[in-house]
Amino acid sequence: MAAAKTTLEFHAKRPWGPEEGIEDPDEDDEDDNDEAENGFSLEEVLRLGGTKQDYLMLAALDENEEVVDGGKKGAIDDLQQGELEAFIQNLSLAKYGKTFLVEEDEPAKKEDASKKKASVSKLDNVKQNVAESEKTSVNKVKNKKKVEQHSNENNSTIPKVKKDKEQDIFEFIERQTLLLKPGGKWYDMEYSNECSSEPQPRDVVSKYKNLAQKLYEHEINLFKNKTNNQKGASSTWMKAIVSSGTLGDRMAAMILLIQDDAIHALQFIETLVNLVKKKGSKQQCLMALDTFKELLITDLLPNSRKLRIFSQHPFNKLEQLSSGNRDSRDRRLILWYFEHQLKHLVAEFVQVLETLSHDSLVATKTRALTVAHELLCNKPEEEKALLVQVVNKLGDPQNRIATKASHLLETLLCKHPNMKGVVCGEVERLLFRSNISSKAQYYAICFLNQMVLSHEEKRCWIQG
Repeated sequence: MAAAKTTLEFHAKRPWGPEEGIEDPDEDDEDDNDEAENGFSLEEVLRLGGTKQDYLMLAALDENEEVVDGGKKGAIDDLQQGELEAFIQNLSLAKYGKTFLVEEDEPAKKEDASKKKASVSKLDNVKQNVAESEKTSVNKVKNKKKVEQHSNENNSTIPKVKKDKEQDIFEFIERQTLLLKPGGKWYDMEYSNECSSEPQPRDVVSKYKNLAQKLYEHEINLFKNKTNNQKGASSTWMKAIVSSGTLGDRMAAMILLIQDDAIHALQFIETLVNLVKKKGSKQQCLMALDTFKELLITDLLPNSRKLRIFSQHPFNKLEQLSSGNRDSRDRRLILWYFEHQLKHLVAEFVQVLETLSHDSLVATKTRALTVAHELLCNKPEEEKALLVQVVNKLGDPQNRIATKASHLLETLLCKHPNMKGVVCGEVERLLFRSNISSKAQYYAICFLNQMVLSHEEKRCWIQG
């Protein structure tokens, strides 16, 4: 009962209090009455703070049994003194422990030594690899610098583009709208004055030229389709006149079409040059000659510069100038290609003038001489070839033509006095030709005699 009382006191002191709501289905009123007679009942256990389970546990105990180390005495046979020690000695566990420790220590020592050797060899290898990598990196840097310097020297004029994008740069892309709008003088456009005095790489120029030709042809086709689709457009009526009208109407229509939009009317410029070259009707030739001369002076040739060929433009900076904008670049290419074609047509026209200046008819020679003089006075294009033509007419077998040439040279110097040295140099070449006639020398000397020089020009000529 002493153990029961201590248990009841423990349950009475626990903070969580007695368990409630637990009922035993095997409860009997008879057992409670018997235990109440013995002085130990469920009510007493509950009053002291216990539970019904505590009551059942305590009821199962016997007061006559002694508890030893938490168990009943005699329930387990106690070991005698020294019995457990003798049992462990018989197992001979010490031998197995020593052999196991020795066998494990030896490979551990071997592993430590091998690890030390491996770490030392790894450090040596790392040092060697670092030294070799430093050498190779220095050599690579030197080689890269040499290659970059060599490539910069050779490719200073080549556009700075990536290799994988070269095909995209020179790729032709069709458009549905015109890149250059009609109207105005072509040499007043934004990109017409861009030029380069540096030599351009031929392969790059040829690629850009092929692309420009495709772009220009596509631009012309778009312009034709646009004008043909317009109902009641004046350009379609003018084209009909050009093909089937009278000579005067044809010339007037071509003049209007070229003045409105020279870039998209290059075919009519070619038609006029072909009419000048065409043999047969002198009236048609002379009319086309005067028409083309007026167009060159008023609409086709710039005032302050000569026409440029295609390779005289800055293709090494083209991608930079266009800022990667393909439309801006293609506009430049179309404009430069038109200027290139126009320069060739003008040079062809000057050769036709040379041929007409040797014509058998005086009227034709006079008209060709007058056209050469007007172009020479008004525009700088082909001035050397035109000046040679006018000076050569000082030796013409007909006096009218030689006198006309002398007079035209005088008016040229009055309008451009800075050309005195150039004109006198060309007249001097005429005087000292091997096959020159005395009559030609006479007219040349008369021209030089009539030239008026200032005091400064006299000093320069005397010192020269």
